[in-house]
Amino acid sequence: MTPIRSERGFLMVELLMAIVVMTIALTALLVVFSTGLVTMRNAGQVTTATLLADAQMETFRAMTSRDIGIDLTSGTVAALDSTYTNDPACANATISKTCAANGVVATEQGATGASPHTCTTIDGWYPNTLPCTPSRLVTASTSPASPDGRSYRIDTYVIMRAAVTTGTFQRAEKQVTIVVRDANALSHVLVRETSIFDCSTGITPGSTDC
Repeated sequence: MTPIRSERGFLMVELLMAIVVMTIALTALLVVFSTGLVTMRNAGQVTTATLLADAQMETFRAMTSRDIGIDLTSGTVAALDSTYTNDPACANATISKTCAANGVVATEQGATGASPHTCTTIDGWYPNTLPCTPSRLVTASTSPASPDGRSYRIDTYVIMRAAVTTGTFQRAEKQVTIVVRDANALSHVLVRETSIFDCSTGITPGSTDC
């Protein structure tokens, strides 16, 4: 009579195989959850950056055209880094100038209003967004503070698009671009917004802004 084959240890092999399969499955789930968390974090960061950019742009929409501009004093311009000056927004194609090649003062536009509409006065009117300040940080410790506690840098670019005097005539316009960057990785642009402002924007009746 043929003896029955011993099956001792068979359950141990099955258990080990089950553990291996479960480990692979759980690892895959962990990767999915981790990716989801990173995606949600990045989406939240972009949402906050969009809110900051919108608030900055809305400030310009509330201003008169002549007061739209940035601080071009020597101290402020000297403090701007290469990330700011090398950005595509820091250029004016209508006069063939760029900040990197020609300098910020020659490329961008300051407020065109007369005193007391200086940048100090204008930023005093809008302390939450400081529209005349070309580059500023928003962090958990600034006032106002960052909505989500992360750090952002808001770069503002204002150029004067030259008037078109041949063919289809067009008045000079100011172009405002807001770039919100991750303050911990300035090469990471989160949001970019651009708007055009005609000289009649917020014009006071009877004025000669245009």
